[in-house]
Amino acid sequence: MKNRILQIDDDPAMLKIVASVLSRDPSLETKGVLSGDEGVAAAADWLPDLILSDVSMPGMDGFAVLARLRDTEITAHIPVVFTTARGGTDNLVEYLSRGAVGVIVKPFRLGDLASRVREYLDVAEAEMLDPSPPPDVGIDGRLRADAASLTAMRAEVAAGSASPVLRNVVHKLAGVAGIYGLSAISEAAAQLDKDITRVTREGESASQLLPLLDALLDLLRQETDVARTER
Repeated sequence: MKNRILQIDDDPAMLKIVASVLSRDPSLETKGVLSGDEGVAAAADWLPDLILSDVSMPGMDGFAVLARLRDTEITAHIPVVFTTARGGTDNLVEYLSRGAVGVIVKPFRLGDLASRVREYLDVAEAEMLDPSPPPDVGIDGRLRADAASLTAMRAEVAAGSASPVLRNVVHKLAGVAGIYGLSAISEAAAQLDKDITRVTREGESASQLLPLLDALLDLLRQETDVARTER
C-alpha cells in the first residue's frame, strides 16, 4: 500500500514540481491543494499519512492549518511537516513547538525530497514506539524520561546507528523544551535532530553524533539537578 502525501501550497508551480518528484517513488501517492481551507478539507476526506504544508499562505496559514487539524478528531493524528524559506534554528524550534513533526526548507533539494518525506514517515511510525511519559508528569519528569531514553540509546549511536525512535525522542524534546523556555536544551536537541537527518540521508556513521548527544545529555542532567535542588 502506498503512503499518501498531501501537499498544501498556494504556489501552483510548487505543487506541480513536488508532485512530479514524489511520484517517481513507487511507495508514495500525492495530492496537492492551493489553500489552507482546501487542505483541511482534503485531509479529512483523503486521510493522508503525511502533510506537507507551506507556512506563509494567504487566508489560513500553515499554523492555522495545523491547529484546525489538531482540533478535529479524524485528522488530529496526521503528522505535518512545514515547508518554508525560513530555516534557522530559532524558526525550527518555533515550528516544532507548534506541533509540526519537522521542516523542509525551500528551495528544496529535489534529489533528496523523497528521502526526506520517507524519513518523516519513519518518525511518525516511531511515534507509536516511543515510550514518552504522559503530559501530567511535568517538565522535570519529561526531561528525566527523555534523558533515560537517550542514555539507553547511546550505545547504538556509538556503534554507528541512529534509529527512528532516537530521532523522534530528540525531535519532540526540541519542541517541548522550547515551549518551557529551556532554550539551551531546545537548540541542542534541534541541532542534533538536523544532524541525525543529515547522516541518515547521506548514509554516514551515526557515531559522529556522540559529541552532540553527550552535550545534550549534560544539559538535561544539569537542568534536572537544578529542579531537584529547588524543591
